[in-house]
Amino acid sequence: MPLAAISAAPLTGPRPQHPLIAAIDDLLGLHRKVAQIMDDAEGGTGDPLSADDKDIIKHYEEGLQKILDLIAPAAVEVRSNEMILNDQHSRTLYVYNWPNYIYPNWLSPLVNFDAQMEIAHFIYPSSNKAIMKMLRKKVVELRSSIRLLEQRGIVRDPTLEAALQDAEELRDLLARGREKLFQFGMYITLYAEDEEKLKKLQTDIESLLGGRLVLTKPALFQMEHAWNSTLPLCLDELEISRNMNTSPIGTSFPFSSCDLTDDHGILYGINRHNDSLVIFDRFDLPNANANVFATSGAGKSFTVKLEILRSLMLGTEVLVIDPENEYVELCKTVGGSFIPMSLQSDFRINPFDLPEAVRGEEAEVGEVLRTSVLNLHGLFKLMLGALTPAEDGILDKAILDTYALRGITITTEKPGTIDPPTMHDLVDVLLTTDGGENMARVLQKYTEGSYAGLFNRATNVELQKQMIVFQIRDLEDQLRPIAIYIILNFLWNRVRTELKKRFLVIDEAWNLMQYDDSARFLFGIVKRARKYYLGITTITQDVDDFVNSPYGKPIITNSALQILLKQSPTAVDNLQKLFYLTDGEKYVLLNSGVGQGIFFAGNKHVAIQIIASPVETTIVTTKPEEVLARMQSTGGKLAAEQTTDIPLSQFDGTVPKTSMQMLKQSEEILVAKTERDMAKSEKNDGGQDAQSSAPIPANAEESGNSAPAEGVSIPSRSIDQENPPPALSDDSSSITTSSEVPETTDENVIASTSLDDLLKQTTPKPPEIAADGIADNGSTAEAITDILPSPEDTPDVPPDLPDVTPQPATPRGGRILPPERKK
Repeated sequence: MPLAAISAAPLTGPRPQHPLIAAIDDLLGLHRKVAQIMDDAEGGTGDPLSADDKDIIKHYEEGLQKILDLIAPAAVEVRSNEMILNDQHSRTLYVYNWPNYIYPNWLSPLVNFDAQMEIAHFIYPSSNKAIMKMLRKKVVELRSSIRLLEQRGIVRDPTLEAALQDAEELRDLLARGREKLFQFGMYITLYAEDEEKLKKLQTDIESLLGGRLVLTKPALFQMEHAWNSTLPLCLDELEISRNMNTSPIGTSFPFSSCDLTDDHGILYGINRHNDSLVIFDRFDLPNANANVFATSGAGKSFTVKLEILRSLMLGTEVLVIDPENEYVELCKTVGGSFIPMSLQSDFRINPFDLPEAVRGEEAEVGEVLRTSVLNLHGLFKLMLGALTPAEDGILDKAILDTYALRGITITTEKPGTIDPPTMHDLVDVLLTTDGGENMARVLQKYTEGSYAGLFNRATNVELQKQMIVFQIRDLEDQLRPIAIYIILNFLWNRVRTELKKRFLVIDEAWNLMQYDDSARFLFGIVKRARKYYLGITTITQDVDDFVNSPYGKPIITNSALQILLKQSPTAVDNLQKLFYLTDGEKYVLLNSGVGQGIFFAGNKHVAIQIIASPVETTIVTTKPEEVLARMQSTGGKLAAEQTTDIPLSQFDGTVPKTSMQMLKQSEEILVAKTERDMAKSEKNDGGQDAQSSAPIPANAEESGNSAPAEGVSIPSRSIDQENPPPALSDDSSSITTSSEVPETTDENVIASTSLDDLLKQTTPKPPEIAADGIADNGSTAEAITDILPSPEDTPDVPPDLPDVTPQPATPRGGRILPPERKK
């Protein structure tokens, strides 16, 4: 019934029940109560209704009908091949032909198609008894047809034989209860802005489904009924269906859309399947570990830095091991600490450090020391190379003896509160131990040789910021895996001391995977990180190092989050075997652009496009052209790489002006004031030459310079072009060489304070200067400096300049303890 007829229905008597009104009634729970009151009043079982009561009920009924007006379109035009809803065109298609076999997830391309549409499925169960009777009759007919063809000698018909076989199989499945038969109808309503786009959209949908032998037609002359059938009212006004058993209907459910949108977490990118947002929290997974694999230039560091920037806003602490100084700009932006590790740096980490306190089951007496000794074994194997079992035993005893010299033994309850030994102590112990002399001589390279100073002193690094970056770019290749191992051990002790939400980023992790001892240490941290609320992120472009290492696959197995970006053809085969990728996913990785790939989160994975805002891109980009442009805009250096000896606690981000800049600025003010006074003097004298009002030096004609205005003394310029005065501005046009000086009207270039008064207050009377630019008491530069205003009186120069006196280097954002003095 039309909506207008419903609105005009009387208040009393039987009223039609429109499905939409019934749905609203169930939602509100009021309409039926009113109807019951009216029925009771008319039947005499309830209180009679007055005229006012009936008016109230009438107003309520009208108000309820207006809800339909709110959700209904303002105007509807029904045509033979489409419907126009307001200014939007719609067309409904129905499926009239299905293939004999259909594969699972066949509806996924349609669900993820980038268009506005509505899909409706109508499933009607059928009685098995009636279906078995019908199938029995159908089997008899098919057998009879095949027998008649054989009797006539006609060539067999494969279609009849296939239909007979399908009917027999269906009978068997129905008889065993493994299948049921249904009537299945499918309708699709498309929406577009105009008729041309709607026609193109229809062609795309028909081609998409036609490739799977699912054929569709528009519901011509039934557009209104077809459109009503796709509304969420469960009304099938077309009633176009086909027999279908359980299995093919199960493949038709539209639950194939990949979705990783959560109600909390950070934005990783856009789902390339359906343009939804990939919002995810890695700490919701069984573990928070992640692996990032990509070829060079595919955006792996960009992706991780974007994740770091967004995670910091949620209070996550971030620790980074940076091999190429790519994270310094980000660290500087968020106010973190970046600690350079090199032989020339003042920062030191003692590998013998012990955590002051350890959480959980590892807090037992002696467990901390045993764990540290095992970690040191892996470190010294990197330094010494392969060890024999005898050497390994000697080294183990020497390490324990080294700790014992400082009073740290297996029975010490709180060993972290005692100052630990250094590598010097271990070398001394090995030199006095039988069989340890050779190891001591090798380790002396790290204590007294070319690598001395980095690993043989007490730790002078304190970590207090939310983001901490260890820079290892300036380390030699031989020292890099050793330094990463020591930094990891140092950070692991910090993680075990305090339970806090954090994750650790190890860029270019192949440095550790190429050595068994360091790979084993990394694998141990990855397995135990979950207990300490820590997530490990490993980044690498050398997939073969992970695949070939015996610890590579276990590390990937213990990482619930994987990000695979663009891959090279030589590495994609190993990734396909490692992650069990399909050929389609392999094709996606080979043909992805920068920032595109596959995002694995547990058992879910989607194709992703990493996106960033312009501000985020400026902070985290590593493209050489963008970095170079930013360096040029900041005076040749990045903000985070501008070296300064000023402590960061006093650094406000501004660069102080040099004395030459202040000199040029003061000279410009002086010249502007001179030109203005000369112009005024010329105007007051009736256009007379301003030069006549001032005495001219004896050799002024030889120098070619005009005299200054009265009351202002300006040093004349020398004609010596080979040795120009160093303190003068390079712009020689700022001092006029003609007696005709134009009037200056720009008041902004003149200081608010009178320059004459300023000179009287701040400078003594300038000495006499000869025409050759040389003063009696000094050079031209000194004479000019004497007559210029002081920087404190110059309006454009900040009054409080930071002290630029060279001071000892200070860690950026951290604290540096005084180094040990050599005895």
